[in-house]
Amino acid sequence: MKYDAIVIGAGPGGYATAIRLGQKGKSVLMIEKDKVGGECLNYGCIPSKSLIELASSVNYLKTMPGVRLNYNIDMAAWQNWKWSMINRLTSGIETLCIAYKIRIVKGNAMILDKTHVQVGVETYQCDHLVIATGSSPVKLDKFNDVLFNKEILDVKAIPKELIVIGGGYIGIELGTAFAKLGSMVTIIEVLPNILNGVDPELIKPVDRRLKDLGIRVMTSAKVAGVDKRDRYYVKMESGANLTADLVLLTAGRKPNIEGFGLETLKLEMENGFIKTDKRKMTSESNVWAVGDVSGMPMLAHKAFYEGGIVANNISGINSQVDYYAMPYVIYSDPEVAYTGKKSENATKFPIAANGRAQGMNSSLGHTSIYYDKDGTVVGAGFAAPHASELISEISLAIESGLTVEDLGSTIHPHPTISEAIKESAEIAYDKPLHFKPNR
Repeated sequence: MKYDAIVIGAGPGGYATAIRLGQKGKSVLMIEKDKVGGECLNYGCIPSKSLIELASSVNYLKTMPGVRLNYNIDMAAWQNWKWSMINRLTSGIETLCIAYKIRIVKGNAMILDKTHVQVGVETYQCDHLVIATGSSPVKLDKFNDVLFNKEILDVKAIPKELIVIGGGYIGIELGTAFAKLGSMVTIIEVLPNILNGVDPELIKPVDRRLKDLGIRVMTSAKVAGVDKRDRYYVKMESGANLTADLVLLTAGRKPNIEGFGLETLKLEMENGFIKTDKRKMTSESNVWAVGDVSGMPMLAHKAFYEGGIVANNISGINSQVDYYAMPYVIYSDPEVAYTGKKSENATKFPIAANGRAQGMNSSLGHTSIYYDKDGTVVGAGFAAPHASELISEISLAIESGLTVEDLGSTIHPHPTISEAIKESAEIAYDKPLHFKPNR
């Protein structure tokens, strides 16, 4: 049978493309060698945020005045719940695919040419080929038997001592979570600062919280190697030696471009990624690429978005990507979220002045709105409780060309953290209700 499109990979980019094409009445075959939902749903985004939610809930009660806890975390039972939750989500995606008449084939895809893909002994034909093979953790020589995100999220017991190599968003998120669950955590970062590339003003409250949690952060520090014997031994280039029950390596991710015949297409590449134009088309006119394999940033919501763009283009609706208002989120404590661009005109409303935050016993962080000379919102940066749930308001404001007065005059419910957006916008014209700016 010939399909309108064959999609290789059933992660966020792959299944989003397939479902969007199915919604447009296209015939689709989706090939997946592991599990529907990909790395994000099974081993990354969803289970990591579930662990973070568990850790934050425990820590929230532990730090609330007047609360005395005597609790036990049965990680084996929690893992059973986690996998049942993930299985419900993957089953939901498979059900959607069936509803849109998308055929799912499990197995290793092998590209024969731009219109033929083989799985096992079967060969399938298509008009359009979509590559959505995702990414994998970077592995390093001399780092023996370390854990990656997949393994650390499947532990059956909380480690007493955990070393995290890498102070990027994955290392900070998981290091913080395990510290809240009782681990003694050390985070080692080769660069001078954690969360490289993030606005230093947004990192400051995260740094302070890491210290409050007793997390040891070693910056400008390089690991020479890791060995596992009776426990893990981490040798530093400085000559120092560290030990721990577990070692998590978070040295970044690389695109999956091997093992499925991609080289037969001779596509143009860029820094190890498949190069695409703004329509997400590769150097071959009927071959498309979405998600992690097609370039930075490696974000599931970027992959969802790109899947819709490709589905439109395959269906004859000319569409191009526009990442200007792309939201970025780090599930640290406090959460960090930002979108758009920073400008000379910026506000800063302290979370300590927000009533809901105080009621949560949370005072670290701030909300900043960035705007141009005529008041049009161009971006924002939040370090605040639930920042991940707040940032989309700013992405919408940017896309809609709204001004700081538009945000400031919008009624926000009380008491909520979202009021910090309204008051941050009001600072631009000196009208915040619960804070007097120093001007």
